[in-house]
Amino acid sequence: MLPGVSREAKCFWLEVPENPDQPTGRTLRIHTAVVPATGVRPFSDAIFIFAGGPGQAASDVAGGVMPLFAGLEARRDVVFVDQRGTGKSAPLVCPDDGRRRPLSEAFDEALGERRLAECRDAFTDAGVDLAQYATWVAMKDVEAVRLALGYGSINLWGASYGTRAALEYARQFPASVRTMVIDGVAPALEPLPVTMAFDADRALNQLVARADGGLGTLDQVVVGSGPVTAIDPYFGTAQTFDLSARSRLALVRSPLYVPMLSAALPAAVNRAAEGEWNALLGLASGLGGGTLSSGMHFSVICAEDVPRVGEAERRRVASTRVGLEIVDWYHRSCARWPTRPVPEAFFAPPTVAAPTLLLSGGTDPVTPPPHAEAVAKSLPHALHLVAPTLGHGVSTAGCGPLLVHQFISRGSTTGLDGGCLQTLPAPTFFEAPRP
Repeated sequence: MLPGVSREAKCFWLEVPENPDQPTGRTLRIHTAVVPATGVRPFSDAIFIFAGGPGQAASDVAGGVMPLFAGLEARRDVVFVDQRGTGKSAPLVCPDDGRRRPLSEAFDEALGERRLAECRDAFTDAGVDLAQYATWVAMKDVEAVRLALGYGSINLWGASYGTRAALEYARQFPASVRTMVIDGVAPALEPLPVTMAFDADRALNQLVARADGGLGTLDQVVVGSGPVTAIDPYFGTAQTFDLSARSRLALVRSPLYVPMLSAALPAAVNRAAEGEWNALLGLASGLGGGTLSSGMHFSVICAEDVPRVGEAERRRVASTRVGLEIVDWYHRSCARWPTRPVPEAFFAPPTVAAPTLLLSGGTDPVTPPPHAEAVAKSLPHALHLVAPTLGHGVSTAGCGPLLVHQFISRGSTTGLDGGCLQTLPAPTFFEAPRP
């Protein structure tokens, strides 16, 4: 059984070479879970799920996304391929991944970097070739799974980093794609550490504008670094610890993923400006999201993004609230991470011929509409729909499931009306009671 899925799934393992250029070398077992169609004569165009992160396993999101395909699952299998390095596919999980640590440890960046380096070295000492876990390599596994299971052209659904993976799969194997839904588009057009800084600024500026003067303390909280005292939301103990500019941005950025959380952000930020950080720490911890595989995450980012951050990009990023904190953190983390060259075509504007539905949340702090707009320009059969009041993820909200159902059923964007996304209300700001 898949977590959160009431129906029985069929598990499947496929052995593939770790390095596709060395077919007789070290091998991996790619784990796939198939939720079979309920009808007696299912179509051959299954729905393949591409998870986010990078570092999230497709099987871990099954419970959250299966309701999205209600109706479609009568005639189509839903397939969850754990991308290499995640889930049960040769996971590159570090000891700290998913473990709750006291705030004094969780925000100790030097300690975190040492532990990541130890994890990297443990993998390489065990014979793992971390250079083989980039997106373009992993998509060859997905095609091997499709062929092994005997599907025809398939429907792709990807969210966040999963959109980058889906786009790369479609680039390499265009004849294998019937339709593609990419929700919260994160293309490889620009390096992630650069876009993270600008996209967070964009979302925070939107929040400040909506707060209409009620968030004048934002820069006081985000800019700079130094010690703070707060009660650990998990362990219940009072602790004093240092908060870097990167960590401060992460605290205010996390609630922006979910509109219901961001509605409480002005109140929490204002409290933090007064020295009371409990509300902001508790709010940031409410995002959840499960466990990310750190080894796979850095194998992707260190190969595909960090090498493209040059002096011009650094000068641009320096103008944001967090400055160079994110860029420098990734640069330090990737300094000794094994990588291999990525094909130049991976970074080019995609030219997928399959009908593509792009979805964006207007207040998304990490994959806002401009990313999808840039991708849609080179897709000949694309439709980009924006939900102005939503954050990270549109497919499962409001009329999103209906739009996805109509699109995949028809195999075309023709006649698809996204006007219903324009009417979704924004939550009102929460005002904290004062004693």
